Amino acid sequence: MAAEATDATPRVIEITHVFDAPRALVFKAWIEAEHLVQWFRASEGWTTPFAEADARPGGKYRIGFASPDGKDDFVFEGVYNEIVEPERLVFTIGDGRRVVVTFAEFEGKTKLVLQLALETTSSEEQQREGWTAGLVHLGEYLATL
Repeated sequence: MAAEATDATPRVIEITHVFDAPRALVFKAWIEAEHLVQWFRASEGWTTPFAEADARPGGKYRIGFASPDGKDDFVFEGVYNEIVEPERLVFTIGDGRRVVVTFAEFEGKTKLVLQLALETTSSEEQQREGWTAGLVHLGEYLATL
């Protein structure tokens, strides 16, 4: 019988996106600061003023989010747990939630699967929309390279 999610074991969602870009490039866009500042944001109007990424197991990342009105700015940060270039990236968000991102060759493109432990402040729909918007921004950015 499958265990039900509790406060100790948050529910995990999965989001899949296909990019018309080489797997190695899509992977680098997730671990290199110069790429992260170009796409890692959710809602329209938000910007990413800075990113720091020490992409190695135990290395930390910090990504600044600036809201359109400047009132809701925050820093998204955490630790890289596992990096298998260009196949798999595992990191923990500062609040302890785990994210697993896999990158696979798919019909000449890259299929990305993101598994994310949900937090309790925002609804699942809001979290799914935010992460999906980020992936859309990544696709737009990759198209310029």
